Amino acid sequence: MTNRKQVLLFLFLPFISFVSFAQQNSTFFLMHRVPQSNLLNPAVQIDCKWYVGIPALTSTQFNYSNTAFSFNDILEGGNLNIDALNDNVHRADLLATELHLDLISIGYRHNEYYITFNIAEKVNLAITYPGDLVGLAWQGNSQFLGETAGFNNLRTNTSYYREYSLGISKVFDPYRTFGIRAKLLFGKLGVYSGKSEMSLYTDETTYDLHLEGNITANSSFPLTVNQDANGNITGISMGEIDPMGTLFNSQNKGFAIDLGAIYRYDENITLSGSILDLGFIHWKTDPNNIHLEGSFDYSGTGLESDFDSQEYILDLRDSVFNSFTQDITRDSYYSWLPLQIYLGGMYQYMPKLGIGAVSRNVIYRNKLHSSLTLSANTVLWNKFSASLSWSYLNNTYKNIGLGLAWHGRGIQLHMVSDNVLGIFNPLDARNLNIRFGFNLMLGCPRNSQEAAKLNKYSGGSENANCSWVEKMEKKYKKKKKTLGK
Repeated sequence: MTNRKQVLLFLFLPFISFVSFAQQNSTFFLMHRVPQSNLLNPAVQIDCKWYVGIPALTSTQFNYSNTAFSFNDILEGGNLNIDALNDNVHRADLLATELHLDLISIGYRHNEYYITFNIAEKVNLAITYPGDLVGLAWQGNSQFLGETAGFNNLRTNTSYYREYSLGISKVFDPYRTFGIRAKLLFGKLGVYSGKSEMSLYTDETTYDLHLEGNITANSSFPLTVNQDANGNITGISMGEIDPMGTLFNSQNKGFAIDLGAIYRYDENITLSGSILDLGFIHWKTDPNNIHLEGSFDYSGTGLESDFDSQEYILDLRDSVFNSFTQDITRDSYYSWLPLQIYLGGMYQYMPKLGIGAVSRNVIYRNKLHSSLTLSANTVLWNKFSASLSWSYLNNTYKNIGLGLAWHGRGIQLHMVSDNVLGIFNPLDARNLNIRFGFNLMLGCPRNSQEAAKLNKYSGGSENANCSWVEKMEKKYKKKKKTLGK
């Protein structure tokens, strides 16, 4: 690989290879009987006095998200259909993947307080890109004659970090519950792009091109950027990753907070909301910062030039690259976590059936990505919780979700997905996600009297021992008896 290709790979590999993040947990957000739902809303409390997540088994989740296309959208007969790809992209799209592994998870109730502690390994890979970039690559610049085409916001936020979190939730009265969680972060590896501005002007008469760019890329990764005597980049040397050194690296510290609330409007309606991952990581280990800025004018070539030759193409590429100033520094840098905002509501249609709605919003690199989920939620025999959902997310309606939780004596198993259809047909899915895990449940109430003693404010609206539900059962039976007369 040539030196120029190595540099371009460093700058654009995060944008084109991590086609793999955006956390989707909308179905799970209203499943308050599962302890890990507290990770989505720190106000959530469960009935049991203790819960303990088995190390490495407590909860694992994988998410893949693509706002532009599924693989079947752009494949035709096994081959890439560029026209279909160009038709599916938008002004700005997001490709993302995440893998979260909870190592330890503990919760403890003390009167109206619930305290939680969690340790998790998190790998997040994400990219935003302008759809016009695909159109330029496929249809050329003729569509932009006489105007300036902007290709901004080609950015990535890719990181592997460990998270230690401590949360507390308090029931203030039968209507209001609030929670907060503080999170100490330790970054292990990261790639984070700063400013990304590119534009291309095509003269409508002469077809001359004017290219401008201002691009910054940061990394916390074992690599060396090589330069010549003039400061020009000559290549990038990749170093070896020390597995143990990476796992126990504590130099890249960060901090974040989560906020949550639950409000019981009346005996039928419960509203909830949360703000997650309001924080940052300060990267200090093996930092590298590359900043390219400049412009390039291209007026074509003479008739005597062999512009189809590889030599001409390589010379043109080098001319473009050398027309940009190349600043290399090794300063520490900050990366912000993608901010998540959940808003949810549950209407208790029947004593054992609730109708829910959840709006999930992610602010990624100053752009809002939203989804809407509708669900039917039930608790049967106080042993089995289920949620069936439909979501509009990633610009598609084809998302049928399912959440299941079994509550045995002292144990609980859960499995949740926002798109179970995608699990069986992944090539037709823009969203793939699954969460599963196992918890030990200790000190759980066995009847309504024990539940009332454990928590005088009676817990959540979907709780089978909840006073709201007991009132609803009486009201429902009375209504049913009246209709039967």
